[in-house]
Amino acid sequence: MSIESISKIVTELKAFNHQIPSVSPEIELSVCIPARNEAQTIWKTLTALANQLSGDKAVSTQLYEVLVLCNHCDDHTVELCKLFQELNPAFPFYYYITTNPVINNVGAARRVLMDLASERLKDTGFIIMTDADTIADKNWLESFLKLQSEPIDLVCGQITPDMKGLNAEAKKNLFENRHYLDLVSRLESEIYPQQSDPWPRHSHNSGPNMAIRNSVYKNIGGIPPIACLEDIALYQKVISSGYAIKHAMEPKVTTSCRSSSRVQGGFGSQIQNWSASKTENVEGYDKLRERFTAFDEIEQYYSQTSEELRNSIGHRLKIQKQMLLSLIENHDSSNSLVIYLEKFLKDHAPWNAAHPDISITEAIEELENHFSVFSQTSKIYSSARSELSSLKRFE
Repeated sequence: MSIESISKIVTELKAFNHQIPSVSPEIELSVCIPARNEAQTIWKTLTALANQLSGDKAVSTQLYEVLVLCNHCDDHTVELCKLFQELNPAFPFYYYITTNPVINNVGAARRVLMDLASERLKDTGFIIMTDADTIADKNWLESFLKLQSEPIDLVCGQITPDMKGLNAEAKKNLFENRHYLDLVSRLESEIYPQQSDPWPRHSHNSGPNMAIRNSVYKNIGGIPPIACLEDIALYQKVISSGYAIKHAMEPKVTTSCRSSSRVQGGFGSQIQNWSASKTENVEGYDKLRERFTAFDEIEQYYSQTSEELRNSIGHRLKIQKQMLLSLIENHDSSNSLVIYLEKFLKDHAPWNAAHPDISITEAIEELENHFSVFSQTSKIYSSARSELSSLKRFE
């Protein structure tokens, strides 16, 4: 899918959507929501955004806007958007409609919508991503407004899954996965710390709750218009380009756990696998420690080259000297090399032979033993695990 075709669609949408007002110089946040047949959920999504608070007062409607792209909808999504707009005339909400065949996946839809927002927003403002089946916390926008003053280029907010309708097995696996990722994030903060993203932090970095500074969005060439994991690709582009990210404890959203996956490889597919007791092995403590230590050494190496550091990196990651030298030559920053290695190591046979993945239950036990404390996350996880085990016995 070419960027030229997307630019053409953006121009067409601007021309045919006369309801959209001119840009206000006061707008700091532009919320982008792609929607395809979301009649069951979008009303709640919009209601949460229309009732945002700053303290005990409503967030000023001069500071934000909400843009929805109704993409190939053949249910009542468009009619609901129109009705919501009519019933809430003070709410800065505007929707676009398209049936253009070029916009044939969620990545393309996000790209069109975020490009539209980028043209309407000042460079210092945030383009915020969320979904039409996601409910924002009442202080969601206020949290982003506060983060604007920090030297942060990409904000990843917390995401709470709405587990209604999931079977006990899916709930158990979801709890395990989230707890494991939180422990991994904590270990990463300990071994490979980032100034802009200190502990405590979370492990979420996906489309229902993410914001990018407009100047950065322009500089990296926008979000990739790909069929799946476009949010992760954007996250990786930001890091590779050397910009500052933050996994902020605020803002928060709740998103659905629908198991009828709309995208192969997306969260819905993961829910399907968990519901059917299909789980994958993960990195254990030793493997994570070696990887994060190597990444920290890579950051040091780019600050001051050292043969000793380079040898240590190669030894830890099981990469031969000439290959490592070639990789360093092809990546002009440590961030770029680290992002590349995160993907490369998944299929790097010597690395995986030295550190085979293990079950997630074993990995959690190893990480908890390392920290030697029963953190609040651990308490929640253990309590939930016990409760779910009891529920499963009565199913």
